Amino acid sequence: MRQKEFETDNNTKKPTGTMFFASYVGPSMNPTLREPEIMEIMPYDSMPLRVGDVVFFLPPETDHMVVHRIIRVTPAGISTLGDNNTQEDTLLLQPKSIKGQVVAAWRGQKRRKIAGGYQGRLTSCWHHWRRTLDHGLSLLLHPPYQFLSHWGLIAWVLPASLRPRVVVFHARGRDQFQLLLGKRIIGRYDEQRQLWQIQRPFQLFVNVRALPRQQGNDRMNCQDLADQQRL
Repeated sequence: MRQKEFETDNNTKKPTGTMFFASYVGPSMNPTLREPEIMEIMPYDSMPLRVGDVVFFLPPETDHMVVHRIIRVTPAGISTLGDNNTQEDTLLLQPKSIKGQVVAAWRGQKRRKIAGGYQGRLTSCWHHWRRTLDHGLSLLLHPPYQFLSHWGLIAWVLPASLRPRVVVFHARGRDQFQLLLGKRIIGRYDEQRQLWQIQRPFQLFVNVRALPRQQGNDRMNCQDLADQQRL
């Protein structure tokens, strides 16, 4: 995690404090945040917490940080929900648990603003309705899609240069198998469930049965794996 000092002019209403950066890991805030983006996080200091803000916090009785969006602020606590989740987080947060607001995401040298407040609420609603529409279309298209993706019929006809590749990212002290198409992460291996999770419609272009399986804590060299697998 990198840090740099941040100060504001006395005539502005922005907080003063230390702006810091952290790597984003996981699918719960897709598509607002995606691996391996770097989050730009601003401490709240005296600024009020707003519904719609994307916040970086430490849940009660845990030792790892989480990034979700505020959906409700009450005297009892603060409710949060990941943009890619359907159920809100079970534990209420207290202000002291929130370390800051995610105001931007970096991918390489490109900075992308992350909406908060009212605009963030609109973004959250849009993701909700898009998931609802996606679910309806999935019910209709699921049978032919599953047939094509299971047998990898489309993947077989793609030239090798256009096929996704398997790489290894090291995060949270362990290696994670991920599937890249160009520079975009389109899938990852779920070690607990022992299966590949690949975004639609990219599964159509992947022969899932040919993908490697991660075994326990075995470490594999990222470059060797990338050279071996062009699926």
